[in-house]
Amino acid sequence: MPRSLQDFDAQHFHTRLGLGILAAIAVLLLFLLLKLLLPWLMGLGVIIVGYAFWQRQRQSQQRLHQCFYDYLRMNDGRISVLDFAMTAQITGPEARAFLDARARDFCGEFEPLAHGDILYTFRTVERSLS
Repeated sequence: MPRSLQDFDAQHFHTRLGLGILAAIAVLLLFLLLKLLLPWLMGLGVIIVGYAFWQRQRQSQQRLHQCFYDYLRMNDGRISVLDFAMTAQITGPEARAFLDARARDFCGEFEPLAHGDILYTFRTVERSLS
């Protein structure tokens, strides 16, 4: 009986040793695979994050343009920095920069107001015809 117990322990030891060696090889292969793929995975991550940021910026710009056009239609081609900032829910400097850029794009005119704000005036076809 003791002989079969020794055989069982030896067989169990060899099984555990074989599994341990297989696990070590698997870990080593996984480490090597990660070492090879890590730069590619990081590059892919940067591309995905960059694309998401670009999409968010593009959607934000589209929203600002839509606010701008809607406000001009409702107010006969006139808009102030404060009104645009409140409508678009952006800061004053952002609103001023946006309106300055649109004034350059569309030949807008500037009119200083008594309280210090600037009124931007844009000529639209509807306004020009009336």
